Amino acid sequence: MSDIVSRFDSTTLMGALGRDAVALNNVAKATNDVAHNLAAEQTIAGRPRNTFQDVYYSHSGGEAAGYVENDVRYYIRGAGAPVDSQVKTHLSLLGDASFFAVQGPPPGGTDDTTPPTSSSTQYFTRVGTFNFNASNQLQNHFGMKLMYVPAVNGVLPATPSGMEVLDCSSLSSTSTKTSEITFKCGLIGNVGDSLTRAITVYDSSGTPRTLNYVFKRLADVNNCQAWSLEIQAPSGSTVSGAYSAGSPSNTNAAGPVTIQFDSNGCPASYTYNLVSSSTPPNLSITCPGNAIISTAMNLGTVGKADGVVRITGGQSRLQVIVDGNPSGQFSGVNFDENGRIYASFDNGQNSLIGALAVGTFNNPDGLMMLDSGVYAPNPSISGSPTFSYLGTPQAGNVAVGALESSTIETIPNMAKMIERQQQFNNMVTVFSTINDLMEQLNNLDT
Repeated sequence: MSDIVSRFDSTTLMGALGRDAVALNNVAKATNDVAHNLAAEQTIAGRPRNTFQDVYYSHSGGEAAGYVENDVRYYIRGAGAPVDSQVKTHLSLLGDASFFAVQGPPPGGTDDTTPPTSSSTQYFTRVGTFNFNASNQLQNHFGMKLMYVPAVNGVLPATPSGMEVLDCSSLSSTSTKTSEITFKCGLIGNVGDSLTRAITVYDSSGTPRTLNYVFKRLADVNNCQAWSLEIQAPSGSTVSGAYSAGSPSNTNAAGPVTIQFDSNGCPASYTYNLVSSSTPPNLSITCPGNAIISTAMNLGTVGKADGVVRITGGQSRLQVIVDGNPSGQFSGVNFDENGRIYASFDNGQNSLIGALAVGTFNNPDGLMMLDSGVYAPNPSISGSPTFSYLGTPQAGNVAVGALESSTIETIPNMAKMIERQQQFNNMVTVFSTINDLMEQLNNLDT
């Protein structure tokens, strides 16, 4: 953008009028910059701007032309303070020269030139108002989609590469079979009393299966309590080995496991098929459809109160911890301060799916400012982007659940606005005075 103002030499009223017109124009633009800064003071990651004017003169026969170049510059480098937003997908960059990579097209236009507007073009922003759209892609409030580096089987590339839009529409977790059942039990009761609890486990296909665990008080052995544990398998199942009260494949072998306690109430031995052992047998069941439940039974260490124990007061209590999961549907993402991205699923599983890689520039103030806090690289001035994982010195960290405040300071800009208004009024007065003098001189000539 440019303005051309003609004037006579500095000794004439016309020259003075021309110079005052240039000054008036410059003060108007400076006032406009301050107004812009005040308006942007409350915006997310807002940045101040200033307009610089360079005046060139070419002389020809005593007449000169003043050529004014208006160069609008933004002070982009810097980091505003993160402000808590209570939205877990909102992000505030803490590094003062790093930018989220986003995919366009960008909103609005630019101050000086128009960049490509393809939907696949990569741009940069510090506005972290990211939320999921209808397609389960993370985008900020003006529709630009967040880009990230995908992990392969939970492993990130050593250096950022293969960036793509963070799209969670096809994410799901696979089922995981139960491999261990851990007990934290306190048993109390008279001979013949029993305690039953239904427990959900996952077979080799990830299908949930319900097993009934039945603890029953037996007669004392050597003046110490003994309890049996039997497991009732689902209908149609076949049990191989211990615990069964269902349909064992070997009726001579399968049966309840006896737990004998010592005088301190800790397990002393585990007996199955008349054989005593310091460790309990594992559970093995073939379910309908040939899915297998093959599970370690962690009933507790002999001589220690770290599993099933005998108690002497109160009521029996039974806590069972079961690993394994059915398949799960995507339910959301979580970020850590280093930009690692974890997908969560409705079966309770979480997995690393990728990480944020931010762009840094040799001269971030040289970026091309688009609308709504979006920037395009200007290679000859800003340099080309270098991508780094968050958590590294060049990239900084990210505040999760927060948004970056503006770096524009209100009070200095208010003071500038008062100063600019005074300058503008003075220039208008000078312009009006000179114009009146010229009119009076013209009247004298006539």
